[in-house]
This record gives sequence, C-alpha cells and structure tokens, in this order.
Amino acid sequence: MVNGEWPTPLLRLRAFHGRNVWAKLEFFNVFSRSIKDRTAYGIFNEIRKKTREGEEIVEASSGNMAVSLASFSIIYKRKLTAFIPKGAPKVFISLLKLLGTKVIEMEGNTTTLLPKVKEYSKTNGVYHPNQFENSLNYIVHEQITAREIEEQIREIERKPRMIIGSVGTSGHMTGISRYFYDKGYEIVLVEPAEGDSIPGLKRLNSNNPFIREIKYTKIVDVSLEESLEGVIKVARSDGIVIGVSSGAVVACAEKINAEDAILIFPDDGYKYLDIIMEYIET
Repeated sequence: MVNGEWPTPLLRLRAFHGRNVWAKLEFFNVFSRSIKDRTAYGIFNEIRKKTREGEEIVEASSGNMAVSLASFSIIYKRKLTAFIPKGAPKVFISLLKLLGTKVIEMEGNTTTLLPKVKEYSKTNGVYHPNQFENSLNYIVHEQITAREIEEQIREIERKPRMIIGSVGTSGHMTGISRYFYDKGYEIVLVEPAEGDSIPGLKRLNSNNPFIREIKYTKIVDVSLEESLEGVIKVARSDGIVIGVSSGAVVACAEKINAEDAILIFPDDGYKYLDIIMEYIET
C-alpha cells in the first residue's frame, strides 16, 4: 500500500469512565489525517486504469477527500482540480494550494457542487471519479477497514459488539456495516440534527446513492453543540484532539449509553480549531 500506515490504532477511551468503549483513530492516516485516505486509495486504483500520467481529474469535496486525492495525484502523476464549498475550513484550501492543486471555490455544499463538477468534467473531457456515487467509496472499507477492525477486536478480552460512526457520503460506514451487520453487530449511524450543520456530515436520506447498501440498527441525531462538547470531553479525558465529526460520534455514544462499542473517529481536530475555539471561548 502507498499509505503504509495501516492498521490505524484502536484506543480504549478514558472519557467513558470505565465502560468498554474504544476508538478507531483514523487520523493516523498519513496524507489527509483522515479516513478519506482509504477511500482515495481505493478510488485511485480506478483512476490509474482510466487516465494516463499528466492527465487532469476533478472532484467535489468538503476537504479531506480533496487533500487525499491531491496527495495520490502527486504520487501517480495526475493533476487534480478540486471544487470546494466556500464555507469549508480555510485550512483545506491552504493544504490543497500547498500540494499544487487547482482549487475552485463555490457557494453551496458538495451536493450543489456536484452538477457543476459533472458539467466541468464533460466540457473539458476530464475524468471524474465521483466519490458520492462510486461503489469503490465503500468497497475499500468493506474489504480493508472492516477486516482490520475485526483483527483488532480479536486482541480485546471483552469483545465490542457495537460500532458507531458518522455519515457524510456514508462510504466508510456503508462498507463497515456491510461487513459487520450480518455478524450480529449493532451498527449505529450518527447524522446532524435537523437544521444543524456539522463539518463533513450529512443527513442520511433517499438521495444518498448508497442508501440501499448501508445496514444499521439505528440512526441518532446529534447537534453541532453536542459534537463540540464531545471534542472537549475526549481532549480533556484522553489528551487527543479529535475532529467535530468524531465529536458527534462521542455525543451519540453518550446519548445511547454505549457499552462494548467501537467509535469510528474519521479525523482529528486541528483543521477545525477555529470552530472549536470559538465555541470554547463564548
């Protein structure tokens, strides 16, 4: 693997006061410091088959996926154009420009940007992997991420039987759920509360192309405030700085009084420090 960092750690959390709750620390992925490195790895196998060195590819992303694709583009000698929502954390724009990526910022979110990307791809004859509709988005997590978690579970004396994770494109939780659900694990999905906005997360609805593939026991709504409280809780109990979507997973685990559970932490908090500090200081 180009990444070379797998497996990422599985850490028992002190934040849950002795309950058997573990966190899968996906910010140990080396390129974007997020679980999107795995998605980009899976999708780039297709990109390499369908493009040649020096050719342009285009994708819409709220941040992490674009950074991952930018890194793989350098390694495999492609040129990435990234469509990014103007409301995305500015650190992503800085990282992409550092990596030499062509960045197009537009109003809206990734859902509203997607038609623009498709139009750009068609007009310019540029390959668009389309992470939002590409089954490789979840297949890599079913084949690699989930099996990795299963191997790590074998080393735990008291086996977790629940997996909690957030949904955005829903790729990683689709893959993980397809692997574990039929083995008797509870799968709990975390989405933003109605009217709330959490970086990287979306509500799961019929517009999601993977809706027929994902398997789950329940869906839990979490607010941005609850997510930020989750970030603070883990920082002050375990000494690690997790991202806001990871904080949402913590908040969900608290809401359902999770026990014998694994929480999927998609990324760390350094990209979201402006949001986190604004909340702490008000």
